[in-house]
Amino acid sequence: MGHLELRNAGLALYHGTQFLWLLLRKRPVLVYMPVSESRLGFVRDSLFLVPRRLRRIPVVLHLHGGYLDILYAESGLVFQWLMRFCFSQAARAIVLSDSFRGKLANLVEGDRVRVVYNGIPPAIYEACENRYRSARGPSPKTVLFLGGLIESKGFFDLLRSVPLVLEQMRDVRFVFVGDNSFPEAERAMEWVKQHSLNSYVNFLGPRSGDEKIRIFQESDIFAFPTWYPLEGQPVAMIEAMAAGLPVLTTRHATIPDILGEDGAVYVSKRDPADVAAKLLQLLNNESLRKCMGQKNQSRFLQHHTADKFAEGVVRVLYQALCLPSSSVDCVVRP
Repeated sequence: MGHLELRNAGLALYHGTQFLWLLLRKRPVLVYMPVSESRLGFVRDSLFLVPRRLRRIPVVLHLHGGYLDILYAESGLVFQWLMRFCFSQAARAIVLSDSFRGKLANLVEGDRVRVVYNGIPPAIYEACENRYRSARGPSPKTVLFLGGLIESKGFFDLLRSVPLVLEQMRDVRFVFVGDNSFPEAERAMEWVKQHSLNSYVNFLGPRSGDEKIRIFQESDIFAFPTWYPLEGQPVAMIEAMAAGLPVLTTRHATIPDILGEDGAVYVSKRDPADVAAKLLQLLNNESLRKCMGQKNQSRFLQHHTADKFAEGVVRVLYQALCLPSSSVDCVVRP
């Protein structure tokens, strides 16, 4: 959940000092602040939030995860006071979905909380827009995991489902894309060797740009059975939606809010047998995969483009500037 490094501490102090200088010299009319959900990260954020609070400058807080309420509940009285002080008199706070409004219950007045979904550029959607208008490539089917290869992201649960899937279907491969420098990733690759699964499982490491787009184009299912404590609205999930992929995942964080019931099949957390069973349902039903993928692309266009994200954030900023506590006249009515 965060660890202290001298270099990071030095950078935090430097940036905090620069911010204080700007506050004193420029006196901005509004501060926009993404909020950390680790204890050390919040201490760093306080270097910015405490001065703005003392200077009575309105702030818009942006919460990108779902752990803040747990951080508050598990902290001591002094740290809880610091969090309340930093968040007090916030002009607005942004969360990722309606289900996350309660994350700020002890910190920000409910009528000042707004929802803005994450959004991404259109490159993946534009490359995959027509994936269902032409015949898909030949078998084997490809199940894709994309994300950090840490156990709570669910990648090991997916990996342990592989032998169970292969008992029923051999014409399938599993591709894992993401940072493989974590200890559990090394254990996973050794586990694949021990179980003679090298022909079915590929660890590609991090991929980006055109190479990542190609991987999405060549995939049939996006599997992401996460139980990561800090999960918010995974960008990889939105990328899979843009690519028109059906999703296998868990009812965790904001995931059900963005996928609904017709864009995903949901599995129990930390349950490889359930992952295998639901994967087989998808692998054996092309029409279901197509329908789910099209629903996800439609949701992407409706809620998760970079333009939609920018519009949402700008709307909240204008709302914040129109509060009575601001000296700036309202220039746009959202």
